[in-house]
Amino acid sequence: MAQVDMLMRVHASPNKNKQTGVTLIELVITIVVLGIALSALVSSLSIGIGRSAQPMLESKALELSQAYLDEIQAMSFDDQTPTGGGEVSAAQNPCTFSEEGQSRELYDDVDDYDGVSDAPPVLIDSTIDMSRYANYQVDISVACAGTDLGLDSDDMAKRITITLTLPSGETRIVAIYKGNF
Repeated sequence: MAQVDMLMRVHASPNKNKQTGVTLIELVITIVVLGIALSALVSSLSIGIGRSAQPMLESKALELSQAYLDEIQAMSFDDQTPTGGGEVSAAQNPCTFSEEGQSRELYDDVDDYDGVSDAPPVLIDSTIDMSRYANYQVDISVACAGTDLGLDSDDMAKRITITLTLPSGETRIVAIYKGNF
């Protein structure tokens, strides 16, 4: 009976040498598995982000279109626009596009830009490094479009449409209006 009591005490008493938690081997295996998984994740994300040039192309396209718009908007509405600005009367046909046959440096009014197609883009006077746009193309069209704006006559406004072709072949279209005033 004494042996039974002794056996019961041994089994009933908690083992003081038993560990709780994780072993060093389990911890090392967990760290290795997490390291492999995280390195694969970071590697795939960095490759995807590194190859995504779309935001840069969009930014360059915006900068280029703004430069062209600035150049065109600085010009007179029409050849007959008085020096210093002012409205060209309808009797003078402000929406008759002139065929002056002038070089780009001599453009003096908005409709001179109608039909311009630059590949690579060329600006008359720019602080932009145009070599960055060697693979872009810019096409410009100008149309009399006063009625688009709710005016009585098309003679009162011109729509300037710039179509940019990015190196990827995608196009971006920007249109603005210049009023006859």
